[in-house]
Amino acid sequence: MISHSATPGKHLVPHAAAKRRPQPGGGFHKTLAVVALIAIMSALGMAALMMRPKGQPAAASPEAFIDQMERAAGGDTVERNLFGGAMVVERKGNQVTITASSIPPNVCVAAGWALVRKGVLTINGTTPLRVSGARLSELCNQDSTSATLAWAPKATE
Repeated sequence: MISHSATPGKHLVPHAAAKRRPQPGGGFHKTLAVVALIAIMSALGMAALMMRPKGQPAAASPEAFIDQMERAAGGDTVERNLFGGAMVVERKGNQVTITASSIPPNVCVAAGWALVRKGVLTINGTTPLRVSGARLSELCNQDSTSATLAWAPKATE
């Protein structure tokens, strides 16, 4: 509630609506909170840095892995996949099967979606009859560190 004073254009503000001043000592607590937040964020950053997969080249993406699998099916000689695991190509007549080991689970799921559309995919020894994101994720994450993919591309005519 605003009251009018005898001076035109000047208003009196009741004490309850007056602007409150900060209490002394509040700055220390705010500084301490900011320092604690910075320390926590730094610790999380260091933990994420330490937990990242080791030995993966910068170009080790699902798309690059799919390309590598397709090149191996086409006849290119590849001994190691992008993630450092073995890559074995077996040929029986016109049928080719490429087996890649040490594939990170997240790459396994992403590459699995693309490879299953282009042929028959086996993940950790299991060939899913019905493919879904949940099923691919379940198969790829049986071992939390890596998966083994076997892929037989559709025969080209």
